[in-house]
Amino acid sequence: MTDLPLGWTTAPLRDVADVRLGRQRSPKHEHGDRMRPYLRAANVKWTGLDLADVKQMAFTITESKTYELQAGDLLLGEASGSPSEVGKPGQYYGQIDGCCFQNTLLRVRLPEGLSPDFYEHFFREQALNGRFAAGSRGVGIRHLGAAALSAWQVPIPSSAEQGRIVTAIEEAFSKLDAGEASLRAARQRLKRMRESVLAAAVTGCLVPQDPTDTPAAKLLADLGAESSENSFNALPNLPTTWVWTPLGSIASMSLGKMLDSKTQTGENPHAYVRNINVRWFSFRMNDLAVMDVRPDEVDRVSVADGDLVVCEGGQPGRCAVWRGPPMVIQKALHRVRPSPGILSDYLAIVLSWWAARPDYERFITGTTIKHIPKEKLRILPIPLPSSEEQIGIVAEVERQFSFIEACERTVDAAFVRAAALRRSILKCAFEGHLVPQDRADEPASALLERIRNDRAQAAPTANGGRRRAAMGK
Repeated sequence: MTDLPLGWTTAPLRDVADVRLGRQRSPKHEHGDRMRPYLRAANVKWTGLDLADVKQMAFTITESKTYELQAGDLLLGEASGSPSEVGKPGQYYGQIDGCCFQNTLLRVRLPEGLSPDFYEHFFREQALNGRFAAGSRGVGIRHLGAAALSAWQVPIPSSAEQGRIVTAIEEAFSKLDAGEASLRAARQRLKRMRESVLAAAVTGCLVPQDPTDTPAAKLLADLGAESSENSFNALPNLPTTWVWTPLGSIASMSLGKMLDSKTQTGENPHAYVRNINVRWFSFRMNDLAVMDVRPDEVDRVSVADGDLVVCEGGQPGRCAVWRGPPMVIQKALHRVRPSPGILSDYLAIVLSWWAARPDYERFITGTTIKHIPKEKLRILPIPLPSSEEQIGIVAEVERQFSFIEACERTVDAAFVRAAALRRSILKCAFEGHLVPQDRADEPASALLERIRNDRAQAAPTANGGRRRAAMGK
């Protein structure tokens, strides 16, 4: 840490604060006479400590004294697989009487003269910019450790300047918070706009009906299919030229190829689309898997241009229209091949509308892992307009969704800018550029000397031992 602002100094954290790793949890501590609440890494959020889900375990009297938290203690996440999460801090304000902490957290207890608010922001800047991760050990899961944190160089401005910096940060963050709240509200409005567009699309309210169009009942008759009565509760009313019909009456369906590791010889390799590759209205094709498919079964388990690919599980009903040469699909996907006069793109719109409805659950099986089996998908009611109106609806949905998606990209970009601005504010703060220095402040060197003297006086006991260690009480 170089080029310190006027009047600042630095020191290893161990010289000015107590650092301690929490107590390890074990099954034998899950019950006992001295159950105490304790915090763990899951309780530390970027917005502070989340105390909605606090666990309990048994602590001895000695352990309780060692690990009990005090108001003003800072808790840092000790390990994470995400670089920006290593060392993520939160401040404890004494909300839970007798609360302790687990070994997934590091506690920093500061002396008088060092502001917990100031150092919470400092630790947040170190975490967000990956500095803690760079100084940690491990590969997949990175561990900060008490020793590394104790040796961490921390900036020390005067107590007065610490307060001014905290005030400036919080004023700036308050404005960012308000802006992000508006962005979240905009996201919700855009989500509702999507839902409104879909609802209008499948109820005949999105584009005007043309009396010269062939009625949907005639379309069904030409296909040799029949309309069904609206016997399903709570379905919306349709225009007079529309009809309700089961999906199975206007499309053929089949499942893809089951993956069997025992039959994989490598003799007939085919790339195939999995559930994870299917998104709403599009495909993610950057990680296709390969399996053997015999020549005589390729047609049966492949989709062709214009087929609708529907997820059987995961998010049942999620779908997209396949465009391009034939492609093998796995058994977890339905191939829905519409009859002449029925647009796959229109069916995708209807399935998206259904997926957001509470009564869609009637067609879903399973609890932990949900599915829409073929027999349920076949009877899913489809609000069917004429072929000409289907074309108009698809075009209008695409037009309006294009606008909504552009707005969503703008909102997402604003969130990214806000996050970058937060990091920039913190960086400026701890480089001494956020607020001006005041020459009338007590020099930080005097504050540091006083803290060291106080710690030195508190540390030795009468017999030469230590009452308080640099690594914590």
